[in-house]
Amino acid sequence: MLLLAGLQPRAGASIFVLAICKDGVVAVADSRFAFVDITSTTGKPLAYADGMNKIMRLAGAVMVETGEGFIANQRFDEFVRRFSAAPIRALEVDEILPALLEYGSQTLSPFAVEALKRQHLAVAKFVDGDAVICGYDGKLRPCIDAGYVQSSPTDFDKILPKLAKMPAIEVAAAARASMLRYIAAKGKQTTMGGEFSAVVLTPKGFRDLWTLSNPIQARSIDELNALVQARKIQVTLVPPATWPELQELLDSGPAQ
Repeated sequence: MLLLAGLQPRAGASIFVLAICKDGVVAVADSRFAFVDITSTTGKPLAYADGMNKIMRLAGAVMVETGEGFIANQRFDEFVRRFSAAPIRALEVDEILPALLEYGSQTLSPFAVEALKRQHLAVAKFVDGDAVICGYDGKLRPCIDAGYVQSSPTDFDKILPKLAKMPAIEVAAAARASMLRYIAAKGKQTTMGGEFSAVVLTPKGFRDLWTLSNPIQARSIDELNALVQARKIQVTLVPPATWPELQELLDSGPAQ
């Protein structure tokens, strides 16, 4: 997954919380993604932007991710949308992530398959009226019917004793606050943060809690590049990176 020669847009090191609460399952995620020059020895971000959707809706399930913002020239949520349209039967919650990985192995290039395996994913669905969360962080993790899954070790665990009795909006606010504290403490502002979105899944369906004000519309890396070139996506440079340096990589043409 390359943007243009040597430049890779990553949601990597982004952050989410997926938690079971009084109202259902709350998914909260940031929207920041970074442009990383993979031709350099450091691989440090040159710039970052906000607006990457990291919460996806499947048939009766909600999924969150961190990792590559684009897989094989398609935005990750577009890849998930294609996957969710493929099954001939409804998948059980513990089948979704294994099936997604298998779908990727059958439809993606070997390079993109490796990128998919590096994703950090969690999915939730109701089973016989009870919410269940399953996770993946390079390995498939045991599914749980209480508590939460998070992509980074925040202090969200402090509310675990009262989590099941908390309404969704309070859980979302607590999750965002814990993630912001983690970002500040670890100095990860270039790869995490920006605007947060939040969705609650209930037995009756989905409900938005917070939506992104300006989500990235580009469905492919090429479209993303065009929007960045046209300055239609607000990009923040990471010093000592310069616009000419970023522009040179954008102009250098798609990697083959």
